Amino acid sequence: MELVIDATILFTSLIGTGVTKDIIFSGTVMLYAPEYLFDELEKHKERVRELSGLARSEFDMLLENLKLAIQLVPKQNFDSFLKEANAMVSDKDDTEYVALALSMNKLPIWSNDPDFKEQSAVKVFNTAELFKHLKSRGITL
Repeated sequence: MELVIDATILFTSLIGTGVTKDIIFSGTVMLYAPEYLFDELEKHKERVRELSGLARSEFDMLLENLKLAIQLVPKQNFDSFLKEANAMVSDKDDTEYVALALSMNKLPIWSNDPDFKEQSAVKVFNTAELFKHLKSRGITL
């Protein structure tokens, strides 16, 4: 299954101990994100590392594995969808994720941000919904 992943999922995968990491590293999903995804993390990296409870080396290794698991897409690949996406969302931070999803034949978005559900052009899964969806398709994590 292919999905656009947003920063809320990235942050959760670094801080949490739940199913998020299981889904990301399951080998059953292909994840895409705008190229700036990890730039957002850099702004808060030290705080996120503290919240994770991981040693610096463990955190850095997890981060490197996440970078391998998520394919970053250059803005020019979805630039022509930005105006349309911007008109669909109230939180302008969500625009690039929606534009990317639209540019990839309306790939679903995986996000725990409820603002994404204000638009109806692209399916949005939160983590619980995605877990349930994968399970209904016989995918065990």
